[in-house]
Amino acid sequence: MTRSNYLMFGIFAMILATSAVTAFAQSTDRDHPTPVVKNEISGDLTPNKLENYYSLTAGPGELTITVDVHARPADIGVLNFELLAIKSSTPLLCCEFAQGDDGGTGQDIKSIKLAKRQTIILHLTNGPVGGGTYTVRFTGATH
Repeated sequence: MTRSNYLMFGIFAMILATSAVTAFAQSTDRDHPTPVVKNEISGDLTPNKLENYYSLTAGPGELTITVDVHARPADIGVLNFELLAIKSSTPLLCCEFAQGDDGGTGQDIKSIKLAKRQTIILHLTNGPVGGGTYTVRFTGATH
């Protein structure tokens, strides 16, 4: 390969890598949620009340959401969550949370019945204090 071919290959690789990272970034925009590509989401908890939105297709049938939180030592980790219909502000599941304290873990498991196949939005909000990590899993009537 010539030097210009190597340069073009390098530029193409950088563009591809950048677009892959952008495609999987967490969305803070309800109107443009990040698509859920696997049945699991994980991330870091921060004390700044960061909101993230994800979309997934689910139903008909029962959808179960499991939220696990692991707090940092000497800290509190809180993750608030709700499920919303894509074209409505009416919650399908409202005002839930999982919390871990002082390096410990917390879990919340909720299920909803969906009458039809539809796109729904998962709205996550970090608690206003503490930090740690979280994992959200979907089981049942997904994809």
